[in-house]
Amino acid sequence: MSVIDTATRTGGRASSVAAALLLPLVDRVPVMAAPCRMHASIDRITASLADWTREIGLETPVLARFDRMAGRAFAGFGTDSTLLFAKWLTWLFHFDDEWDEKPAGRAAGIVEATFSRLVRHTAEAVHGETQAARTAMTASLTAARPRPAAPVMTRIPSPLPVRTPRPEGVSPVEAAFRDLWGATAPRMSRRWRERFAHGLAAQGAACRTEAENRCAGRVPSITEYPVLRRGTVGPYLFDLVEPCLGVEVPAELRECRTWRTLVDACNDVTAWCNDVASHHKERANGDVHNYVMVAAHAFGLSDAEAVAWVNDRIAERSEDLRAAARRLPGLFDEFGLTPVEARNASKVACAFLTAPRAQLEWLLESERYDVTA
Repeated sequence: MSVIDTATRTGGRASSVAAALLLPLVDRVPVMAAPCRMHASIDRITASLADWTREIGLETPVLARFDRMAGRAFAGFGTDSTLLFAKWLTWLFHFDDEWDEKPAGRAAGIVEATFSRLVRHTAEAVHGETQAARTAMTASLTAARPRPAAPVMTRIPSPLPVRTPRPEGVSPVEAAFRDLWGATAPRMSRRWRERFAHGLAAQGAACRTEAENRCAGRVPSITEYPVLRRGTVGPYLFDLVEPCLGVEVPAELRECRTWRTLVDACNDVTAWCNDVASHHKERANGDVHNYVMVAAHAFGLSDAEAVAWVNDRIAERSEDLRAAARRLPGLFDEFGLTPVEARNASKVACAFLTAPRAQLEWLLESERYDVTA
C-alpha cells in the first residue's frame, strides 16, 4: 500500500491531516521517495512488544504502532534486532511524554533528578564495572567529546530480552529503561556505554531547558531550536542502531565530521517531520517546542506558511544526509576499514537513510498525534 493510500485510509483525523502535510516531500526528497518494506516477522514483533509493555507496566495504545516503525527501519535485519529497537522506541516515546504532556515537564528539578537516576544507572548496572570505572563514566558526562581511540568494530551476539522484576517505588518508565539497558549494555564496549550516557545527559539538559522555557513563557529562537530539538529527541537513539544490529562503528569513523553529519542530519530530518505531524496536538497542549510554531512566531507566518518553511528545511537537511552517506566509501578506505568493518558500518548508515521514509509512513498510520486521543 502506498503512502498516499495509507493517508487516505486514516479517515481524516487531525493527526493524519498534519502528517499528510509532509507528502510533498516525497517528490522532493530522495530518501523519502521509495516505499519501505515491512519486516517479514512483524506479527511476531508486534505480539512480543505487546507482551513486554504489559509486563513492564507501560500503557501503550495499540494504534501508536511503534512496532511498525521499527519493522520498516529494520526490515532487512533479524527479528530480535527489530524487537529490541521497537522496545527502545516505545520507551523513548513514553519517556518523552513525561516532559511534553505532564506537569513534570514544567519542573526543572524533577527533570534533573530523573535524568540523574538514569545516567547513574547506566554506570552502575553493567556487570563487572568497578567503582573507579563507574566514577570515570559519570565524570565523562562533563567532557565535550570522548577521547579518540583506535578503530574498533566488534561483532556482538543478537540481543535477547531480559526480564527483571520492577523494584518497589520505581515507575514503569524507569523500570523499562533498566530492563532495556540490561539487555543492551553488556554486549557493548565501555566507549559505547559512555557515548550513550553522554547522549542521555544531553537529553536531560535539553529537557531542563524546555521546562524552564515553559515556566517563563518563552519561545525558543529560530536559531536555538534545532540544537535544542536535537537534544530532546535523545541523541542516543541513533547510537542504539549499533547494538540492535550487533556491531560497533570504529571510533575514528564515528568521530569524523562526515559521520557526525550523517547522524545529526538523520536526527534533524526525523525530528522536524515529527514536528509537522504533531504541531496540532502540541498547540492544543499549550507547548511551543515545535519547529512549526517556532517558525510562525519568529517570522509572523500563518500555520500553512510555517509548515511550508519547515518542509523546506527538511528538504535541505535531507540533502546533507545523502551527501554524508555518499562520502562514506572514501572514508572507509582512508581509515583502513576491513571489508567486514566497512560492510557493518554501511548497515548502520543504511538504517539512517531508511529512517525518514520509515517515519513518514509511520506518522501517516499512527494515532499517536491525534488531538482527540
